Amino acid sequence: MIARLTLASAALLLSLSATEAMAAKVSFTFATTNGPKDFSSQAITRWQEAMKTRSNGDLDMTFITGGALGGDQDLLQQLATNEIQLHVAGPVIVHKLLKQYQCMEAEFVYRDQDHGYKVWTGALGDEVNKTLEDQYGITVVGVGLRGARQLTSKKPIKSPADLEGVKVRVTNPLRTKVFKAFGALPAPLSISELYGALRQGVFDAQENPIPTIWGNKFYEVQDHVNLTSHVISYYLVSANKGFVDGLSAEHRKIFDETLADSMKWLNNKVRDDTAALLKTMQDGGLTVVEPDVAAFQKIAAPIVEEYASDNCRPGLLEDIRKVQ
Repeated sequence: MIARLTLASAALLLSLSATEAMAAKVSFTFATTNGPKDFSSQAITRWQEAMKTRSNGDLDMTFITGGALGGDQDLLQQLATNEIQLHVAGPVIVHKLLKQYQCMEAEFVYRDQDHGYKVWTGALGDEVNKTLEDQYGITVVGVGLRGARQLTSKKPIKSPADLEGVKVRVTNPLRTKVFKAFGALPAPLSISELYGALRQGVFDAQENPIPTIWGNKFYEVQDHVNLTSHVISYYLVSANKGFVDGLSAEHRKIFDETLADSMKWLNNKVRDDTAALLKTMQDGGLTVVEPDVAAFQKIAAPIVEEYASDNCRPGLLEDIRKVQ
C-alpha cells in the first residue's frame, strides 16, 4: 500500500512539474530609440507576434519604441543590468562600449552592402560579440541590413563645400572629425530628440539611412536628401546574455527561429523598399540630390585611416578589406 502511494505521489509530482514547465511564462522587455515606422521596429513587431504565437503565449515580449526608456547609452546600460532584455539600433555598441571596433561603421569602409553584411556576420562580427559578452554580458542575437546613411538638409549639398557652416547632427567622434573636414559644424544628439531639434533649427541637417529617415519622419522637417552614401550601416539586435542563456531549450529554439525569420524579412524589406520610400518622400516634396560622392570620399579616407591607427584594434581596416 505504501509502495502504491509512493508511486502514485511520484507520478502526480512529475505530472505537476511537467504542467508547470509547459505553462511557464517568460515576460521581458525590448526597447529601442527607433520610431514605430522604422523597418527594424516593424521587424521586431513581427517577431513579437510570431514568438508569442509559437510559444502559446509563454514568450511575452513588451516592445517599447521611440526612446521612451532613454537614449541608446541608457538602453545599453539597462541591457547590461537586465533592466531590459533586448535592444536594436545601428552599431552603437561599437561606438559606446567597444570603441576599438568603431571603425566597423566608418565612412566608406565597405565596398557595398553585401560586403559589410559579411563582415558583421563573419569572423569579425564573432570577435566583436565575444568581447561584448566577456566585458558587458551582452550578446548580439541578430544582424540586419539597414542601408547607406544619407544626408538630409535644408539646402542642397552637392559637394563638401556646400556643408560650410552647416549644423549637422552626427553620432560619434569619428563622424565628427569627418564632417568637420567637410566644413560642417557637427554635434551629437539622441535620435529621440532629433525631430524636434531639426524643426526648431537647432540643426540644419542630419544623416541616417532612408528607412530611418522615413521611420522618424525627418522628411517633414528637412527639404533635401543628399545621396552621399557615406556610411553603410547595419541593425544589431542585442540581448542580455544571462536572460537568453536562462531560457529553456524549447523557448530558446522558438526565440532563435522566429528572430531569424524576422531578420530575413527585414533584409528583404530594406533591399526591396528603400528606393520606394525615397520615391514616396520625393513625391511628398523632398528634393533628391545626387552629390559628388568621390569628393566626399577623398576627404574622408585619410581621416578614417588616421583615426583607426590611433583608436581602433590594430589591423581592423585591413581585416575588413580582406573579407570577400
